[in-house]
Parts: sequence; structure tokens; C-alpha cells
Amino acid sequence: MKFRRLRFFSVFVVAFILMFAVLNSRFVIANVKFWVLGGVVPPPIISDNLPKIEPDKKIVLPDKATLVVGGIGISAPVVFGAGSDTKNIYDNLENGVVHYSSTPKPGMDGVSIILGHSSAYPWYKGVYGSVFALLGKLKTGDKIYVEYGDGQTFAFSVKQSIVFSPFKEDTRLAQIEKSEKPTLVLISCWPIGTNYKRIAVQAELE
Repeated sequence: MKFRRLRFFSVFVVAFILMFAVLNSRFVIANVKFWVLGGVVPPPIISDNLPKIEPDKKIVLPDKATLVVGGIGISAPVVFGAGSDTKNIYDNLENGVVHYSSTPKPGMDGVSIILGHSSAYPWYKGVYGSVFALLGKLKTGDKIYVEYGDGQTFAFSVKQSIVFSPFKEDTRLAQIEKSEKPTLVLISCWPIGTNYKRIAVQAELE
């Protein structure tokens, strides 16, 4: 009897792991690449030696940009103008990462929020279903770039990561949102494969 229970438990665990791997195949593939390549997923398409652009409230930024995080293999278009409607934001996540319209554009004074999927089912239509799969691997000091279509490029440095519940207030998140200097916050669902909580990575303009 004890052997049967152990066998049943083993089969259950294996089946669960396989099911998780299939349903979150994009996340699994992203992690395998990260491990195989020793923690760096190329290609970073922006050099660390870019000239810094000083923040200016009067700067004009176009509605075309690319988010690049070389260390975890992100190079994705930023979708502007999606509004605040949840369905519209979700639909636009098929086209890249989405800038939350009520926040300033990355590089301007204040806190800019960008949303992206951490994992999606294999049948998900878009190619960005796991664009933020490795967000939790970012460390303090890691670089995040936003390159606009007109060539203006802003370099941000990671300050911290927090995991929070979207269903209740979080003083840490509230503190981040108060920042008046150019700040970029990347947000995705957490843990992988659920929408129970959110992970937020805060980065400040260098």
C-alpha cells in the first residue's frame, strides 16, 4: 500500500511538471537559454557607451520605441496609446510591451510604467507572450534601454525589484510612484503562469 501511494505521488509530480512545462513552454525555453548561456541572453543591440541624454520636461518623444534589456534577452517594441482599458491593454500585449498611457513616456520626469507578459499558453497569438519571463533575474545595477524611433536613447539602471498584490495597497509601490525624477517601472504577472501577484522592477535614468 505504501509503495502504491509513493508511486501515485511520483506519477502525479511528474505529470504536474510536464503539464507546467507544456503550458509555460515559452517561460521554460527562456530559462533554458539563460542557463545555457551563463546568465546572459544576447543580443544586446545597444552599446553601454551611448551618450547620456539629460531629462528635460520640454523634450518631445515619438510614439515609436524599443525596450532593450540585453542581460535577459529583451528587445521588444513599446506600444503607446493603448489607454487604460484592461481589454485594450491586453490585446496590445500581442504587439510588444505596453506603455501605461496615464504615465509619462520613458525618459521624461516622473514614473513611466511598462507592462508585459511573463508567460502565455503555447496557443497565444502574439510572439511576446513571455517577453518578461526573466524579469525576476534582473539585479541592482543592470541596464535597461529605451530607444526611440528618432534615435533618442535613454539608459536606466535597476534599483530594486518588488513582488506585490494588485488587490491591496503596497507602501513600497506607492513610494516608487512618488518619484519625480525619470523612473522606469517594468511590471508583469507573478509567479509565472498565474496572475495572483505582480513583479515590478524599478530603474532610474542614469
